[in-house]
Amino acid sequence: MKLEPLFYAKDNKLYRISGNEEVDTASLKRIEVSWSTVEIEEESYNEEFLAKLRDELKGFEEAGIFAVIVPVADKPLETPEESESFINTFNHTARRIKDCTSVVGMELPEKLKDKNAFMETLAVKHAQYLYFSKENNTTDKNIILY
Repeated sequence: MKLEPLFYAKDNKLYRISGNEEVDTASLKRIEVSWSTVEIEEESYNEEFLAKLRDELKGFEEAGIFAVIVPVADKPLETPEESESFINTFNHTARRIKDCTSVVGMELPEKLKDKNAFMETLAVKHAQYLYFSKENNTTDKNIILY
């Protein structure tokens, strides 16, 4: 299932496609999701947690609330293998919430060195996602600073 985007980024601002209106990013619900909560052990995921997250996001849809998933790197994220595991964990998370139109996108973790790998991996099946960052060192049109 491939969702059509509901939002787009332009000039570092968020816009709703229908109506072409600017959206205040402060109105988005930030949902922190810890790496260790999702990945119980290497390539073994907490499906019960992900099902509850999906239910919460479906409730947001009904209420007209939009959210940004905030991946929390609460384990070491220094080696290429750790980065790959982190990216795979949040790609798996995205698969489990793939039909939740309340999800605008994900925040890019400051600790993650290869943010492009994160975005490229998720974009394969979740091209509708936009990315949010607190770092002002990007010109990527799909990243919004906040």
